[in-house]
Amino acid sequence: SVPKKKDPYFWNATIRTYVERNLYEDALLLYKRMVTDGVEPDDYTFPLALKACSSIPALKEGRQIHTHIAKNASLAENVFVHNGLLQFYCCSGCLDDARELFDRMPHRSLVSWNTMIAGYSRIYQETWIRVVKNRSCADAVLLYCFMLEEGIRADNFTFTALLRACGSCLGFQEGIQIHCHAVKLGLETDVYVRNTLIDVYGKFGEIQNARLLFVGFPERDLVSWNALLTGFVRLGDIESAESLFAEMDERDIVSWNAMMVGYLQIGRANEVLDVFRQTQVAGVCPNIVSIVTAISACSLLGTLSLGVWFHIYSLRHGFESNGYVSSSLVKMYAKCGDIENAVRLFDKMPQRDVVSWDVMIEGLALHGRAKDALALFRRMKNEGVNPDDITFIGVLSACSHAGLVEEGFLHFESMTKEYGIEPRVEHYACLVDLLGRAGRLHDALQIVESMPIAPDSVVWSALLSACRIHGDIELAEKVAKTTLEMEPSIAANYILLSNVYAASSKWEEVASVRTLMKLKGLDKEPGCSVLEMDGSIHEFVAGDNSHPQLGEINQILHKLGKRLKESGYEPHKEVVLRDMEEEVKETVLYRHSEKLAVAFALINSAAGTPIRIVKNLRICSDCHSAIKLISKIEAREIIVRDRNRFHHFIDGSCSC
Repeated sequence: SVPKKKDPYFWNATIRTYVERNLYEDALLLYKRMVTDGVEPDDYTFPLALKACSSIPALKEGRQIHTHIAKNASLAENVFVHNGLLQFYCCSGCLDDARELFDRMPHRSLVSWNTMIAGYSRIYQETWIRVVKNRSCADAVLLYCFMLEEGIRADNFTFTALLRACGSCLGFQEGIQIHCHAVKLGLETDVYVRNTLIDVYGKFGEIQNARLLFVGFPERDLVSWNALLTGFVRLGDIESAESLFAEMDERDIVSWNAMMVGYLQIGRANEVLDVFRQTQVAGVCPNIVSIVTAISACSLLGTLSLGVWFHIYSLRHGFESNGYVSSSLVKMYAKCGDIENAVRLFDKMPQRDVVSWDVMIEGLALHGRAKDALALFRRMKNEGVNPDDITFIGVLSACSHAGLVEEGFLHFESMTKEYGIEPRVEHYACLVDLLGRAGRLHDALQIVESMPIAPDSVVWSALLSACRIHGDIELAEKVAKTTLEMEPSIAANYILLSNVYAASSKWEEVASVRTLMKLKGLDKEPGCSVLEMDGSIHEFVAGDNSHPQLGEINQILHKLGKRLKESGYEPHKEVVLRDMEEEVKETVLYRHSEKLAVAFALINSAAGTPIRIVKNLRICSDCHSAIKLISKIEAREIIVRDRNRFHHFIDGSCSC
């Protein structure tokens, strides 16, 4: 109800009630009505209205309230009102406005200093998805030094804000110094400071120090447990995280999210979804982090129907409007083979940040739609969105898939010249892949050898893979020596070299490489294909004889074999990189995991429906040729996501 009296006390009481009940828009409407009715707001009204603006957020309305305050001479030195303004600008991310106001304040209380320091810690927008660092934690630490010079004694809130700032930008030395100050002032034992210290040491990778603080703190609460738990997760120590999680008597959504993120980081997507189901059973309401992590797990698995379920869940529970959720849904559709829905969802987004554009550009590139990816990049720039380093990985990948060597180099050069982005090792790996696919192996080698930063194994592996494709044994041996020296325990590097020798029938060299692998205890990663059917995940391994429908699968493969040969198919026996009889090679080819998956899908899905398969390795040339023909014979669209890209097989042709 709208107060009828002119006394602001009654209006303030109603506005406060709205704010306490999170009815922020109603609070602002009442404030506007108050001003319209000629009731003069006082020093209690403005902080309430500004809190409502901070919570929506409503930057325009907040600036208007600032104007109202500036016109009221009686509030010129009111620190309570100025602190409300300071809080509003900090919460809205307007740090320059906040600092200008802070510097002009005639009187500053401890709350003023704490609010400004907390503002600097708040600009590090850290989520489990991406970390955006806008400025150095030196801003917060320097302000703290000024605060000490003015004789203001810090409290627990000061230190929690300072430590958050140091942790967000990994300011290890500054964090240690702030810890020492907290000890000197006797605030280390404060529960808020102690919990922040545990969290910050976890971010620094100093997990033993975090554990010591945790163990030595008798008054542990749920925040303490969660801080240590997330510390283990950040380090990828999932075993310690699981052990600590099992010990917890109480858990909240932060605890469950930590486990979900931990499993996602190490590629255990099924466990992510299992944990999400457990939160549902436990009656714990998921938040944005939960939803994004679960959708990311669907992307990793390639489970479209489950991803669609999460999309519907997001719509019903109001999550889809969040930018991170929308971007993760776009990525999910792209990664699960439904690029058209990814594009539709992207186009419907009311606001797109650089993350959204990056996801869509990468998705189009993966699906072989290089022209669309590059057109989207141009559209992104036309709409005033500046690309970041991730954008250029997608752009260079698109150029690589389309063989656009010159355009790729132009984009690479524009990173530094136009946007001031220093190329990272991933960008050089894209360049090497671009040249390697085009057969310009020695140009690729020259790029590697002239890099201003040390090339890692990914760069050398890209070059080695290109050597295998183009059969350059001499260069392959040289590159392989480097990769094996850098990563002697990575089996894939040995396999690439072995494949180069096998393609040239150098079986003695193949045997030497494989013997070396055995001596080092390394095994080749078996080919594995996964597809989703009626909500269940079905996994096939090359040569698998354990599937319950094995008999039916063999019958389908036998029939397909005849029809393929009638259509002109010739087995690519050179793909079998072992010295064996030709007939045996043909049998081995028919037992490749993607062929088993296709046969299973033909048995268990309705005629005409698309088949979606996720392969852990690169699809071989034989399976590529066979599935092209199968798509025509069976009148099916078959979508295969391999380690490098998507292949859309339709009516005897492929998108690549």
